[in-house]
Amino acid sequence: MEVTVQCHQCGSALPVAATDESVQINCGRCRQAFLLTFSEAVRADRQVDRCPVCEGSDFWGRKDFDPKIGLAVIGIAILISAGFYYVGLDLVAYGILAGATLIDLAIYSRLSDLTVCYHCHAEFRGDYEQTAGAFDLHTADLLEPEYERKVGIR
Repeated sequence: MEVTVQCHQCGSALPVAATDESVQINCGRCRQAFLLTFSEAVRADRQVDRCPVCEGSDFWGRKDFDPKIGLAVIGIAILISAGFYYVGLDLVAYGILAGATLIDLAIYSRLSDLTVCYHCHAEFRGDYEQTAGAFDLHTADLLEPEYERKVGIR
């Protein structure tokens, strides 16, 4: 299983393979040290049961896709479509929007799932059983500030 840890000092993404029981990694940008303790289920790529960063057990699932890319594709399609709409080619403008939406949906449906920790935003990728539910804003509002206070961000 691959775990991507987010540095709480500078926000850098730090990928690490879950092979050993404990691993210390250092952020390449700010030199912040992290001690990660992987559970047996995470090392064996069976299930995400405990976060190696914050030791939390609250997770949510999403597709392994950077939302900024999806927004950029749709944004570019909107700008191109607006140009065609401006010159009076309404059907072409709507067709461009529909086509961009279908392309985005096709890419999205082929992507694998990943699990994200509510507390520290660590991401878990692998062939494990996906047990995390959808994102819940109320849970995030409760758990994120708790972790931020723990690490001294708030």
